[in-house]
Amino acid sequence: MANFGSPAHTAAMGNAAGMMVLAAAGVGLANAISDGIAAATRVRYERRYDDALSAATNHADNMEELARTAMAMLAELEAENVRLRAACSQRQQVISILKARRS
Repeated sequence: MANFGSPAHTAAMGNAAGMMVLAAAGVGLANAISDGIAAATRVRYERRYDDALSAATNHADNMEELARTAMAMLAELEAENVRLRAACSQRQQVISILKARRS
């Protein structure tokens, strides 16, 4: 199709290079914005991950301390149980001896 020296066609062809530069800059800007959003999303995810990991580690430390305390208490209760069984056994022996004397 012939343009026959159309001023609009001549202007469009003269501006084509500039429009391509603007289009490339627009695509570059869109890519940069997209990359920035992706980086911000990644940083937020990593921050949440680090916070969750820190909370889990603190919880595990608290549970370990609780378990150690429970084991110490259990050891004390077992020792008390041994002492009470020994005392009951001695009392039963005394009761048995007293019964044998009455008979």
